[in-house]
Amino acid sequence: MEDATIIEGYLAGDPQAVATVDRWLEGAASSFRRRLRDQWDDVLQDVHLEVTRLLQGDKFRGESSLKTYLWRVASHTCLDRIRSGQRWNYVELDPQSPQEETAAAADWTVGSGEPVWSAERDLLLRVLVRMGEECRRLWQMLVDGWSYREMSEETGVSEGALRVRVLRCRRKALEVRDELLADGAATI
Repeated sequence: MEDATIIEGYLAGDPQAVATVDRWLEGAASSFRRRLRDQWDDVLQDVHLEVTRLLQGDKFRGESSLKTYLWRVASHTCLDRIRSGQRWNYVELDPQSPQEETAAAADWTVGSGEPVWSAERDLLLRVLVRMGEECRRLWQMLVDGWSYREMSEETGVSEGALRVRVLRCRRKALEVRDELLADGAATI
């Protein structure tokens, strides 16, 4: 089959064209299967959605074969998913402000009345104390479920600038965490 026929058939739902494209996409994504484990089916669905979007938008220009084009789309979609999973390492906490968190820390006890401290919680509290008020305020808004648009309206700062500020706060928090770990002030 020619590329144009396969594209037309795939978009129309022709079983033979769909089977051909499915085979190519699964072959392209198969090398990522082990790394994506639980996300495999979701990623494969994302690949199909991306391929459909690109083909419907006439993004395939024919500079390579359709198989090569789809291989690249599948590989990039899988890599994007892997990278997105490595990007953020969140530590879940109770939804409290840093001030409430510090005050509540004194109340954490077990049956013997001894305070319970988690090394991760202790490290996080130390990082929060060293972060600026603006970072804590932005994080609290995000934790409370505010969109960047709502945050922009509240603060009078553009959405793009807020995204940059939050990213800078995250980077600063990681630097502070690494400093604390290097100094031995907190260990996990």
